[in-house]
Amino acid sequence: MKSFPLLIVVALSPLFAITDKSHSEEKFWTYAELVLISLTIALLAGHVFQFSYLISAIIQAIGYTLAFVGYGFVHQTLGPRVGKFTIIIFWLGMEYAFLKLQWPLDFLFLADTVQLKTDWLNWTFHTGYLGASLWILTTNLMFYLTFFKGKINWLWLMVFFIALIAPVLFSFATELNGISRENMIALYSNAESASGGIYLKRGEFIPRTAAWISVLIFIFALVKNKTQKK
Repeated sequence: MKSFPLLIVVALSPLFAITDKSHSEEKFWTYAELVLISLTIALLAGHVFQFSYLISAIIQAIGYTLAFVGYGFVHQTLGPRVGKFTIIIFWLGMEYAFLKLQWPLDFLFLADTVQLKTDWLNWTFHTGYLGASLWILTTNLMFYLTFFKGKINWLWLMVFFIALIAPVLFSFATELNGISRENMIALYSNAESASGGIYLKRGEFIPRTAAWISVLIFIFALVKNKTQKK
């Protein structure tokens, strides 16, 4: 929504709530399908419902759904100590995979939902463009913890507002310019127009780190699952 993209900071919270129902194995795939359908519609909406992008939207929706499926598998294997932040790690890892593959060509990131509000995102100079995806996912998780766990949790509500407002205030206070999608794509497509300086050296280090952590978590869960069966 060009005029009011702020809704994205709460729009994914129901998907976090859906994973509460995926802890039993027989219901697991039913709820995964709900996530897939929701994300497909959302990504298609990101393309203004131009159905020429339908295949691209489905491919990306499958990728992002794997973040929730992966959480369900890890939770069933490692138990309740696995927190919902695992979903964020897996999601960012998938965004990094799409970025590195550069396929599909018209892929979308969560950060794209606020790219028209560049004055909100000057702090991405420090985090990279996909730091905005981490911001959006984190606020959604905070909103979920506030309103989807029974009674309103006032402590999490306060944390939600801090997580939402603090980066924006910092953005208006800094004189630095944030990283744009064009900067990011240029860097990862080896284009000559890639921005230099610190960003050129470290790139999108947040989703890159998330991708490696995702692999380690999944390998650990897979090994434990195999040993439990024995």
